Amino acid sequence: MIPVSGLSASPISVDQAVSQALAKNKELQVKRLAVKTVEAERLKARLWSPSNPELEVEAVSDLFTAKTGEGTLRLGVSQEFELGGQRSHRLQIAEAHVELARLDLAIAEESLAREVRAVFYSLLLEQRKLAFVRYADSLAEALRDTAAVRVRSGFLPTSEFTFLDLDLASARTIIHKTQAALNETQTQLAWLLGEASDTALEAIGEMNYLPLSLTEEQFVGLATTHRPEIQESRLRQTGTTAELKLAYAERIPSLRVATFYSREHSVFTSDNFTGFGQGHYGLKDTDHLFGLRFSLPLPLLDKRRSEIARFRNQMEVNDATLHSTESQIRYEARSAFRTLQSAELTIDLLQKVLPESDSLFQSLQSAYAQGRLRVADYLPQRDRLLSTRLNLLDAYSAYVMARKECERSSGMEWDRIRQGEEK
Repeated sequence: MIPVSGLSASPISVDQAVSQALAKNKELQVKRLAVKTVEAERLKARLWSPSNPELEVEAVSDLFTAKTGEGTLRLGVSQEFELGGQRSHRLQIAEAHVELARLDLAIAEESLAREVRAVFYSLLLEQRKLAFVRYADSLAEALRDTAAVRVRSGFLPTSEFTFLDLDLASARTIIHKTQAALNETQTQLAWLLGEASDTALEAIGEMNYLPLSLTEEQFVGLATTHRPEIQESRLRQTGTTAELKLAYAERIPSLRVATFYSREHSVFTSDNFTGFGQGHYGLKDTDHLFGLRFSLPLPLLDKRRSEIARFRNQMEVNDATLHSTESQIRYEARSAFRTLQSAELTIDLLQKVLPESDSLFQSLQSAYAQGRLRVADYLPQRDRLLSTRLNLLDAYSAYVMARKECERSSGMEWDRIRQGEEK
């Protein structure tokens, strides 16, 4: 393989590629931080009351009026208590938001892993295709060189050498196209792994191929059970239900309880009593009082009516969205399954004829080398036989894309789909 930019290629396996992508991908890092943010919001929902206790201080004095020393000092602490169980509903809403954030992260991780696997196997197939077209090029070059010797010796006409020279040029064109496709796949994989765009990578390993024995209905059943969009719709419905219950609960007024201490200092002069002589200041009194106060707002106006109506409508929207999503999933699963079946049938067909094609190719090579075939007969048959292996590699590429689509449409990794097959 000719690496990108002439650099030596770094070998990498599919497991290494997936692990590196999950660790370095910037979008996943952002989603992980988003999960932590939502989890922090859940802490507030766990509070027994949405408001803090309130400290009240009141001081009254006649310092700027009579200056007799009279005054009042009042200290109090009040706290609001919810009577409608609002805390449990807020906690349900927060939990739904956390689960949605975690689900969003899991979907992003699986989508990235699925893309990495598909690009990795595409690179592996491009490497094999490049090796094969180079092999075909070496055969074409050897035949042309042999024909050149024979033409100079007068054993072959010049036209035969021309045909082989044109065939070699065609083979070189195929090599360049295959190399370009390989370089593009390398660049795509490097981007997914968070590497520099000019990083040269070499896929190592094998792609396990075994036709799926699930029926179409079984596969659709797996998709409607495991597709994350179903779980997402249900989580949104749970959150909306909790928001509706919270709106109902907030119609119940909250009780405010306050406890207080009051100290009242009074001074009684002659002006306060009948019969007191002038100039006599006879009485002073200080009272220490402790009290408890309850207050409850009167809900004369229902301010949550619009929210309740909105959440009711949203529940209907969520329910309709769920049915629509299930229908879309069934359609996508059937389409992906049928595409996979078509790819498997093509691979099976080409694998059966490949040994015979390789055998005929060797016989064809020998026949032409011995002069028992003309170039006009040799080249079309050779191209037809060589195309069998190229078509098989293309069929494997189509299979990789079909398998990727099956993973997406079912919401499951390929190994889990196979496990479902075994069950």
